[in-house]
Amino acid sequence: MVIEKRINFAKMNNKNSILLEDPAFDPVAALNCNLLLKITADSFSYAIINTTENKVEVVYDCQDFQPTAHNLSSTILSDPYLSLLFNRVKISSYTTNTVSVPQEIYNPDVVAPYFQYFSDLEHYSSNVYTSGYSGQDFKSLFLLPNAVESAIKSHWREAGTYEQTASVLALNKQAEQQQFYLDFTAGSFQAILLRNGKLIFQNIFQVENPEEFHYYLLLLLKQLDINTTETTLLASGILNEGDEQHRILMKYFPAVQLCTPAENIVNNSILEDMPPHYYTSLLALNLCE
Repeated sequence: MVIEKRINFAKMNNKNSILLEDPAFDPVAALNCNLLLKITADSFSYAIINTTENKVEVVYDCQDFQPTAHNLSSTILSDPYLSLLFNRVKISSYTTNTVSVPQEIYNPDVVAPYFQYFSDLEHYSSNVYTSGYSGQDFKSLFLLPNAVESAIKSHWREAGTYEQTASVLALNKQAEQQQFYLDFTAGSFQAILLRNGKLIFQNIFQVENPEEFHYYLLLLLKQLDINTTETTLLASGILNEGDEQHRILMKYFPAVQLCTPAENIVNNSILEDMPPHYYTSLLALNLCE
């Protein structure tokens, strides 16, 4: 199915992907744009942001995407937008190999001791990435899957590289109460607990059906001792009011606040026919330092 509009258009295909683009976008203007790329355990998405006009020019999203070396390479090489020259490139990636180190004991010259906390090293690069977050008192040290590492080195060596939590932390750094943030793909969700803007917990869960989601939700509420009447529930990604996962959340929380993109991106008119919370965490990558 193809849907075309005069202002912008969306293309959908049998690969479960969607492309939103402003037909007035001039590829030459990419030098004034940031490329935001988000790779999760089961999705691949990107956005092109015109930083001069604070405008979203292009959004691409593919769910049920396995980020293997072959899939990433073929997707990147076949997409004409991804070959453009950008002002900046920011990439966030799913990883199971991440450790948070308090600022007071962090030594940038000594990373070897942290390898004892990493696993599945056969499928992960040995290159240790480091991220700091405004308002947080720790550094994240993380490894990337080999497929992601290879894609970055081949195409965007100067990219800013972040783990999947980074954009949500950037979006909620001014929070003054306890927040439970859930960011959904079609087959997984990321759970983040913030207290006064500080990260308390984060993890990613792959789920095959609403029953599995219900199980993990109850586990999180119990293990994290979340008082649902005193905690603000925020959600973004592939979640819709009235669907099964949304109904499950409403059993335990008085409200579900669907988070829309950050206000610093003024013109996001190409999203006008899409639920804007689908792309909140992707677009929030633009806030990462």
